[in-house]
Amino acid sequence: MNHFRNNLSRFRLITFDVTDTLLEYSMRPELYYLQVINSVLEPRLGLSIEEKAIGTSFVRCFGKMKKQYPNFGCGRKQFSQPAFSNHKIQDENWRWWWRTLVEQVILDAAADSDCHAIPSPILTTIAEQLIDDYTFDAKHICWRQRPGIADFLKKLRIPGRIIGIVSNFDPRLEIILRNNGINRSDDVQSGAIDFILTSYDVGVEKPDPTIFEIALKRANLLNTSSDNIIRPCEALHIGNLCREDYTGARNAGWHALLVNVTQTKKNHELFSAIPSKYIFTGLPDLQNRMEKDASFQW
Repeated sequence: MNHFRNNLSRFRLITFDVTDTLLEYSMRPELYYLQVINSVLEPRLGLSIEEKAIGTSFVRCFGKMKKQYPNFGCGRKQFSQPAFSNHKIQDENWRWWWRTLVEQVILDAAADSDCHAIPSPILTTIAEQLIDDYTFDAKHICWRQRPGIADFLKKLRIPGRIIGIVSNFDPRLEIILRNNGINRSDDVQSGAIDFILTSYDVGVEKPDPTIFEIALKRANLLNTSSDNIIRPCEALHIGNLCREDYTGARNAGWHALLVNVTQTKKNHELFSAIPSKYIFTGLPDLQNRMEKDASFQW
């Protein structure tokens, strides 16, 4: 007997994280960055940067930007100009954030690779190409669906249930999801989603419970059933990060499950404290458990 529907029947709202939950990188970002960077530097300057330098610099510079300008620069004053940026341009903060990050990664990696100074216009060209590639990605070089997504979303669809996205992401997310076959739609049979909530749009990041509270309000605005409003205990969040997804949702009074978790020294303590029955290798593993377990213990 298939128990999928019964095991999830208590949930009137189910939300997902995106990166490494619904979508994954088609190619390691440091490798794709390397290809794009060197495709510009080699013919123009005769320079090339090593993949290891790109990977190391990305981790270092991403951490610096995240700490100094959290949430992809949301709330940053339009004309602020950090010392390592060549730009003083009035544009969307998230785009400024990613452009500054890419430029800093190139400069940092170039220094490690003993390259000469790289002119500002070339840095901008590379950064803008990478931003656009990771946004539109028509050839699916950057992003792809993780296994089992379409079937899982379709099985979740029942009358009265809201399905959404809650992700620490910038405003490009809806375009990226649509390009990878995950759409917002009024067709409840399509396996589509009802709303997309990004940390950038609401000004707060997971694990802050506020983002889950906003998601619940959004769901209740979409709730057309005759039942009472959706309560936190009727909401489930599925993601891949112990702190941001599991702890954040639980602190908001929601239920939470983890899929595709990468164990690290940083998350070891949190991971060890989460009951193993709430951790799955991926959505197919979760779906299989929900189908075969006669009564999943929440």
